[in-house]
Amino acid sequence: MTLDSNLSHDVHEDNATASIMETEEQFHKRYGIEREEKTIRQRMTNQLKETFSCSKSKMVSGVESVLPITSWLRKYKIKESLLGDITGGITVGVVHLPQGLAYGILAELPAVTGLYVSFFPVIAYVIFGTSRHISIGTFAVISLMIGSVINQQVPSDYCGDVTTTPTSSPFNTTETPDDICSKLQDERKIEVAVALSLSVAVVYFVMYLLQLGIITVYLSSHMISGFTCGAAFHVMTSQVSKLIGLEVERKSGPLALIYTYIEIFSNLNQINWATVIVSVCCIVVLVIGKEVNLRFKDRLPFPLPWELVVVIFSDVASYFGFLQLNYGVAIVGEIPRGIETTIPKTSDFGAVFFSAIPIAVVTYTVGISLARMFATKHAYQINSNQELLAYGVCNLVGSFFSCYPSAASLSRSVIWEETGGKTQFTGIISSAVILVILLWLGPLFESLPHAALAAIIVVNLKRMLRQFDQLPALWKISKLDVMVWLVTWLAVILLGVDVGLIIGIVFSLFTVIVRTQIVGGHVMSSVGEMGIYRNRKRYNVDAEKENSSILIYQFPSPLYFANKERFLNLLYTELDFEPAMEIARKKKQKAKQLKNVILNAAYVDHDVTDMTSNGTSSPEKLENGISTISSSHVNGSCVVIERSDEIRYVIMEMTSCSFIDNDGMKCIKSLHGELKELGIRMLLSQCNENVRRCLKAGDFPPEEGDDVPEAVFFLSVAKAVSYAERNVVNSDVAMSASDDIDETITKF
Repeated sequence: MTLDSNLSHDVHEDNATASIMETEEQFHKRYGIEREEKTIRQRMTNQLKETFSCSKSKMVSGVESVLPITSWLRKYKIKESLLGDITGGITVGVVHLPQGLAYGILAELPAVTGLYVSFFPVIAYVIFGTSRHISIGTFAVISLMIGSVINQQVPSDYCGDVTTTPTSSPFNTTETPDDICSKLQDERKIEVAVALSLSVAVVYFVMYLLQLGIITVYLSSHMISGFTCGAAFHVMTSQVSKLIGLEVERKSGPLALIYTYIEIFSNLNQINWATVIVSVCCIVVLVIGKEVNLRFKDRLPFPLPWELVVVIFSDVASYFGFLQLNYGVAIVGEIPRGIETTIPKTSDFGAVFFSAIPIAVVTYTVGISLARMFATKHAYQINSNQELLAYGVCNLVGSFFSCYPSAASLSRSVIWEETGGKTQFTGIISSAVILVILLWLGPLFESLPHAALAAIIVVNLKRMLRQFDQLPALWKISKLDVMVWLVTWLAVILLGVDVGLIIGIVFSLFTVIVRTQIVGGHVMSSVGEMGIYRNRKRYNVDAEKENSSILIYQFPSPLYFANKERFLNLLYTELDFEPAMEIARKKKQKAKQLKNVILNAAYVDHDVTDMTSNGTSSPEKLENGISTISSSHVNGSCVVIERSDEIRYVIMEMTSCSFIDNDGMKCIKSLHGELKELGIRMLLSQCNENVRRCLKAGDFPPEEGDDVPEAVFFLSVAKAVSYAERNVVNSDVAMSASDDIDETITKF
């Protein structure tokens, strides 16, 4: 036999096998690979062996995984990356200055702490981070959340009676009691801030050890969008008083936003108009400047740092115009040279730990989202679990240098990318710029007005405040996603940032359950001549070719405890009966028919006896009696009523069922048994392996003695339909033959 004939024979054999192969069991028997079942102990043993086994390549890989700088630094391409990294680093460092000062004040801390956050965590992330483009440092929403925690821990009257301050106070004698109180309060706030930074670091380390980098999958992009938009309103509200020169105590808790505006409008007569002029000028310059950057984006080598322009000009105007002395304009105040070290207190750690959890979650979610966005754009990979370690180290290091929790910033990250930054070497350059400011240039910005920093914050919120633009497009895609956005936004606006975040997460997860409960099942029919089955209500089907004995049903959802009732109710609607109720009804009907049969038999027997005793016979009566009995099929103790138009097969199309739980398994098993009792067989098509394994673990289909298990799992709807049609025909032939025999016996 030639090679071609062998190949032809194999092809014909495979085609013949495929033509008769219908069930999953047949397919697995021919092509399947037996799954190696391992106990939990065996899995743990293998995992431990793999984890603690040592080799040179594994050691190098482990070091590079924990310290990514060892990987990218030795592959650094000086000619391709150095110039862009230096340019990007200087630009980002310049932007760090105004944002650091502004967000430091937003966090209810001295402005210089924002510069500390722009330096130490950045260096730590360069060593441990996996993203090449995100800029670590200050972030408006996180600064707002930190400010709320600090206000809770350090009340406005913390200093008490300053006259009790010891004579050995390090402050100058020229300082007023209010100045002394303010400094003591700032010191206390820094203590709380570093304790909060340490707490956030601990949260990250725990998440890293538990490999919880996947936690971000539970935070949808639309939920985060609604949250950041709502938080942006809080940030803007906190800056309104600084823009108009009012002293308003920051409020927290439910309806804090509303109470803040009530207080602002109640004190409009105390507006400082010099502060308003400064604010308006700064906002106008920033808005026009950003519009220039946008309009001439293609012509400019990099975005012009208009924030730095505002900082320099407002600082110069305040210094030479004596705005604080002559007009009462609030300024930044003392910015000490050098670096201040701190040691977190264990008592503060316990007080702020639970407040650190939502801060850590939001920081990580925003950071990992930015990291993935840039990684996708520039075709490199990030490690979500390593990012947890990096953020943990950033905050751990920062807690010993007067830093509050750091976060990634979208605006600085975009500038980083647009100015040519390609690696974390950009972060080293930006840190060098901040170090120069901390060691030598810091005091130059002591006259900087708070209003200028507030203007920078408010204008930079434009992107977050305009996230309402997403809603029309989101509405077209999913109305539930719009509900998540609005509920999260309203919860943040009305109940506060922390509570709003929790409500947003809970409601977002709740909609996942709702989606599986509002799924609509439908009957499927063959469309065209290609053997494709679709929803019969959405496609034109040939009613004459449909087999009324077969019902094909699809429920496009996982089947579990929360939606099994809906699944059953929708299926019952299509069946036009409820199996359990139908079983009870038929049992009553059969019992009634059996009773009638017995009464008829007794009546016939009585008539026959009378006719025999009287010596007469009534063939007509006797024949009628026998005919009455024979018109029903007596089977033991019940009478089976056959209908030619009833459903005999229910085929469940299971492609969309990604998983099934214990309640879902019981639901399928119970439904199968009830339908079988009614003479209806249930077949499942295109079940995935996990669903089949769960069903088989629940003894489905149930075994009946030594009989061969019935075919239930089919490769496709077409295979199941073919199997059902073939059996329906065979059943009809057998029933027809049985009826002919009954008729012959009756006549005889």
